[in-house]
Amino acid sequence: MRTMRLMLIALAGAIVALAGDVRPGAARQWYPWCAMYADRSGITACGFDTFEQCLETVRGIGGSCIHNWYPPPAARPRHERYWRPFYR
Repeated sequence: MRTMRLMLIALAGAIVALAGDVRPGAARQWYPWCAMYADRSGITACGFDTFEQCLETVRGIGGSCIHNWYPPPAARPRHERYWRPFYR
């Protein structure tokens, strides 16, 4: 009975630790080159810093490299929150 209680407390702690990720979602890195693989899946992997790195990846597999035309959105300035009346 006591071990079951300890296991439940440990499980709850693990769930809280995994759910409490503090990294923002917009912090993903943007890469300028994408590899389009030459199979029926149509997979495009945009994770390359240089064109040569992309070419080395698709060399034996087959495919082509394209420029990633969708840059990340520019960071918007943070506005101070202020009180606004609900009714005007």
